[in-house]
Amino acid sequence: MNTNSEENLKLVVRYCGAEWGNRKFDICIDGDKLISEDNTDKWNQSNFKDIEYSIPNSMIKGKENIRVKFQPIPGNTAGAVYLIRLMRANTFQ
Repeated sequence: MNTNSEENLKLVVRYCGAEWGNRKFDICIDGDKLISEDNTDKWNQSNFKDIEYSIPNSMIKGKENIRVKFQPIPGNTAGAVYLIRLMRANTFQ
């Protein structure tokens, strides 16, 4: 994914809210774990859920591109991903 050499970014991922089975996985950026996620029976709704993950600047500083990987935890499956994008993090909380 192209960062445009920017910092203060977030990862936006769209999941299906009606997942079943063991859906535990790590989200990694260039091989480093950003976060562990567990979508097992999380929403139980037949609609999409957009989830935002803050990316530490240390994971993207000086990079024009990053590789995002969804790695299942042993015995599990990564949740289905329907959209993924990088966005500027909101500086106003």
